[in-house]
Amino acid sequence: MYVLCSVDPVLTCDQVKADQTPGQTVPGLAGLLSLMRKSCLALSNSGDAAGRRLSGEVLLENVFTEIDSLLSQGILSNSREVSGLLGAVEDTLMLIGPQLRDTHTTMETDHTEAELAVRRGQTPPTGPISLANDKARLDTSWETATGNGTYPGFTLVGLVCYKTVERSVNNSFQYLTDTDRDTANTTASKPSYQISSKVVTALVSNPATEHLAQPVILTFKHLQVRAESAEMNYTCVFWSEGRVHEEGGAWSRRGCTKVTSNATHTVCSCTHLSSFAVLMALYPVKHTFELRLLTWLGLSVSVVCLLLCILTFWLCRSIQGTRTTIHLHLCVCLFIADLVFLIGISHTQSKGGCRVVAGLLHLFFLGSFSWMLLEGVQLYLMVVLVFNTTIRPLYLYAVGYGLPLVVVIISAITYPDGYGTTQHCWLSLERGFIWSFFGPVCTIITLNVFFFIITVWRLAQKFSSLNPDLSNLRKIKVFTVTAVAQLCVLGTMWIFGVFQFQEAGTVVMTYLFTILNSLQGALLFIMHCLLNKTVREEYCKLLSCICTPQKKRYSEVNTTNPSSSQSQGSRSATNMGVSQI
Repeated sequence: MYVLCSVDPVLTCDQVKADQTPGQTVPGLAGLLSLMRKSCLALSNSGDAAGRRLSGEVLLENVFTEIDSLLSQGILSNSREVSGLLGAVEDTLMLIGPQLRDTHTTMETDHTEAELAVRRGQTPPTGPISLANDKARLDTSWETATGNGTYPGFTLVGLVCYKTVERSVNNSFQYLTDTDRDTANTTASKPSYQISSKVVTALVSNPATEHLAQPVILTFKHLQVRAESAEMNYTCVFWSEGRVHEEGGAWSRRGCTKVTSNATHTVCSCTHLSSFAVLMALYPVKHTFELRLLTWLGLSVSVVCLLLCILTFWLCRSIQGTRTTIHLHLCVCLFIADLVFLIGISHTQSKGGCRVVAGLLHLFFLGSFSWMLLEGVQLYLMVVLVFNTTIRPLYLYAVGYGLPLVVVIISAITYPDGYGTTQHCWLSLERGFIWSFFGPVCTIITLNVFFFIITVWRLAQKFSSLNPDLSNLRKIKVFTVTAVAQLCVLGTMWIFGVFQFQEAGTVVMTYLFTILNSLQGALLFIMHCLLNKTVREEYCKLLSCICTPQKKRYSEVNTTNPSSSQSQGSRSATNMGVSQI
């Protein structure tokens, strides 16, 4: 906390200084505090009260210019710096307010918007008072603003709205103090929080604002239009500095209650004054029995189909080649990813184990897209160069496994805490870490779309040529159609996956992601195995080999019976001849 100057008509500036405790000084605030001390000294040395009030407007402009400079530098990297800034702003306005000439003053800059109201007189003012801007509104009374103490001859009410602070604090640190967090953890599901309004500071000249006799009403406009639901509700909070010696502060809901809320606004009632905001409490989607059953059945079918694909591509010699190698390792990546997903996606109890699961999913899902990229490159080379163009296995493995491995290693070194969340063993949304997956995926999809467009264009040219090689061209056409269908299913799946793993994921997105995730194994088996004539012939041979021994034994029985009866007849005839002799 920064103590600046008494709001008493007789100014004393000895306390206009920052707390010099080691580790508590906030970088960037020294200029603001120096400005306030000089201004306080200038005001206290001025004998003319009118001149002092005239200087209030100039001082207010200088202060908000300095605050704009601080916020433009992005100094709010932790909660201690947030506490320093909010405390300094509150104290400076307590100094400036009594010096203002007008009874109602508005100041707007690039990063802040402030509104101050001052009443002077021999007796304390009475009646309601409202201050408002586009993002928030404060409703209180002059009696609450004055308080029950000694009346200094003026009453101040102020409302400051920070236009950009929520960007700095939205995902930087914890939202609730220990007491609030313990209360939240007693519920069946633990919510996560996001700031859903602008941060505002409400202040009055009443020095005793910790327990107000009449609560103040704060109305916030939401950052995005969204109504409350079973998966989300709004919470009124204030910035508590009770943890200043540890983390600097945290959001708390003590003393603040939600009066009403709709899709656009939330009304809060608070029995104290500080800096306030509205948090959006996001509850995880509850996985019903039907969803769990769908996940287990669907992924089990997908895993079985992928295993059949792997065995087919590995053992079927008649289809060996670069394209089969690509399909083999594509299915291997999806098989491992689906198996890990099925077993470990929800096992968040072990932090280390959850990180391993998230890392494996990151690696093998990225690997599946890398092998799809190689398939697009292979189709492109088959059309542009020669039909039987091959790619060296070393290059295939370098791109198919090496590229995802490099991405995962860099991601793990950069932000190891990004693997695993409280709800899923997947990548965290904090610090944009999820883009270590979606970034490469979007790049690969874009490249594949480019390769497919070029491939189709060159195919059309070759089909219209004078002497087209219809046999090979038809094969490439079939290959391209299956590759596009394959990309569409996997790409669409992760479009819904974006919403599935968001904090605000919905049941609909969860079902769509689960269904598409279950279909990919069956789709690959149908497209690359059942619809492939060569593979079908190999399956028929395998089935005939399995069934042949039974047919052979049956035929042996039928063929041996006549011969045995004939031999018996000949032996009996011989015996008869012998007896006649």
